[in-house]
Amino acid sequence: MTTSIGARRRRRGRLAAVAGAAVLATGMGTAVAASVNTAPVPAAPAVAFSGAASVAGSVRVVAPGERIAAGADELWLTAEGLHVGATAPEVLRVAGVLPGKVATIARGDASGALFAGIYRGPVTATTTVTLTVGGRTLQAKVVALAGKPGWAAYYVFDAKAKASMKPSITVRT
Repeated sequence: MTTSIGARRRRRGRLAAVAGAAVLATGMGTAVAASVNTAPVPAAPAVAFSGAASVAGSVRVVAPGERIAAGADELWLTAEGLHVGATAPEVLRVAGVLPGKVATIARGDASGALFAGIYRGPVTATTTVTLTVGGRTLQAKVVALAGKPGWAAYYVFDAKAKASMKPSITVRT
């Protein structure tokens, strides 16, 4: 039985993605180790994002610096990366995330936890990110800058989670 080169590459890519974990320690938030699962899905057409604050499928396109409410925090994107927190913001830099990987931070208090991060890889209008934490699967909101930056940010607030919990992250493009 012969296997196509494409099938071998997809299997190899899935194994590498599942084996990868990203840990990013920054300022005041809690560093979170996150396993990444990339499930094979039919290829969606690449989307050249255009227009600030437009909605393209499940990915919201935002202008650089546009503030987004996320639980008790706020976040915004710049060419540098993801900024989280109104006072003393933490920055996840795109350059610090390897291609095909994620970096996630968690911030929380008694009201719950905000998980926010960067996925560096192909982003289409239908890119989705889910986090499994505490036995629950949460659908994260995905945001990207206009154009084709090669990365997107995601975030989800969970009132039942603690910032010390380590989510399992699944990215589908």
